[in-house]
Amino acid sequence: MSPESNRANAQLSTGPRTEEGKARSSQNALKHGLTAQHLVVKPEEREAFEALQTHYQLEIAPQGALQQTLFEELVTAAWNLRRVGILEAAVDLLDPLSDRLARHHARFERTFHRALKELKALQTGARLHAMLPREIRHRTPFLAAPLVIAKRSQERDLQHPPSRFTPPHRSAAA
Repeated sequence: MSPESNRANAQLSTGPRTEEGKARSSQNALKHGLTAQHLVVKPEEREAFEALQTHYQLEIAPQGALQQTLFEELVTAAWNLRRVGILEAAVDLLDPLSDRLARHHARFERTFHRALKELKALQTGARLHAMLPREIRHRTPFLAAPLVIAKRSQERDLQHPPSRFTPPHRSAAA
């Protein structure tokens, strides 16, 4: 379409023209909250949201800024998945909105599982890092992959092999 055609079509637009109409239109994303830039929690949903957040907090126990950021993404995705489920239950499958809800559901599900996977990797990495011997730990970046940690541990073991202690033989009476 040419720029002239676009301008001509824009003149025929039935979009809001009054300040009141523009203000109302600017709130369209808040009707369901799934496309809002920030998490939408209605006042009547606040208690349910806080319960969800508390349960996840107790189960996941994020430590540090990185884990907290991923935790917030996870909670947001979980909350939005709940909202999509409620909306899907209220919408007829033939309604065009159901396709958009399915896309939102898939997007939030991907976000949830990605954040969960990254949180798990961070927490596993933190545990592995804490288990390293002190002389290796200070040289190993906190966000190093477990494979890097394992390689460094193997290098140390090769430099300092275990002693060749042989356990005593059991007597026949034992």
